[in-house]
Amino acid sequence: MTTIRTYVFVHLEEGPVPAGLLTMTDEPRNQFATFAYGRRYLERADRIAVDPVALPLHEAGTSQTFRTEEGFAVFGGIRDAAPDGWGQYLMYKAMGDRLPSEIDLILASGEHRVGALAFGPTSAQPERITPWGGGSAPGEEFTLAELAEAAERAQHVDELDENLRALLAAGSSLGGARPKAATKIGDQPWIAKFQKRGDSFPECRVELATMRLASECGLDVPPLDFRCVLDRDIYLIERFDRIPHGNWLERRPFASGLTMLGAHESEVSSFSYADLAGAIRQFGTEVRQDLHELFRRMLLNILVTNDDDHLRNHGFLFDGEGWRLSPLYDVVPKPQLGLERR
Repeated sequence: MTTIRTYVFVHLEEGPVPAGLLTMTDEPRNQFATFAYGRRYLERADRIAVDPVALPLHEAGTSQTFRTEEGFAVFGGIRDAAPDGWGQYLMYKAMGDRLPSEIDLILASGEHRVGALAFGPTSAQPERITPWGGGSAPGEEFTLAELAEAAERAQHVDELDENLRALLAAGSSLGGARPKAATKIGDQPWIAKFQKRGDSFPECRVELATMRLASECGLDVPPLDFRCVLDRDIYLIERFDRIPHGNWLERRPFASGLTMLGAHESEVSSFSYADLAGAIRQFGTEVRQDLHELFRRMLLNILVTNDDDHLRNHGFLFDGEGWRLSPLYDVVPKPQLGLERR
């Protein structure tokens, strides 16, 4: 049995503030976690829930320890801050083809993780703990050409060499299955998405075109860009969870649709747009506007045959009072090879 304790930080205007203590336990047949908010954090006027569903805020004068439900290795709001397919693949290669655990994924994800959470072994400050050594990710920034080349090489090697380890800093913290990396255009953080080995169509170009179509239809779409570097397509989308304010970079709290419904990965097919609408009514601050937006997104996904329309591809941002639908992301049509559509 392995038990790891880590402090959970929330990035507020003054910087990362310790919010509470997370304990993750990994047993041979069971994984679970507990969390308790700190009293000082609960006394803050600007406190934000780490997970609005599973870890609601409570009065500072009371003590409460939350535990994950059966089958959940960690709380949804914390899992949202960990990498998905691409980041897990990079960590898998960095660890010598050893599968990373939920604990590894959370502690090793760096400052580019989605949302406003961070983690560290003490309450002093966040610190990245990597199973492959090396400590915190370097602050060096890479060109799009360097990132594109590294992303392509990483898909063709058995282990990451020292040069490819740099990609861990820029790409291993992000969600999603496709190769990607955090980058900057000017002072604004963006996400660069690259070609994937085995793509059956130019997915970067198709995603760009679909997102531009969504914008033309009046949906809430972030700024987009496209580059072709060294004959490699790069689709760029501006990060909506990062807002520069001079010397201060605001990190906006984020929760996936999965988290807002308190759902497990294995039961996503049991939920629908009606359930997301219920979350908007329960937690939202602009309910009517977000319900209209959600309905339009449902129609778009149907009309463009997006068969990757799952709860992780719907997000919510905290606006200071409640939770709003995030701008649109990850909408990619898939060619229909059969005569029937699901």
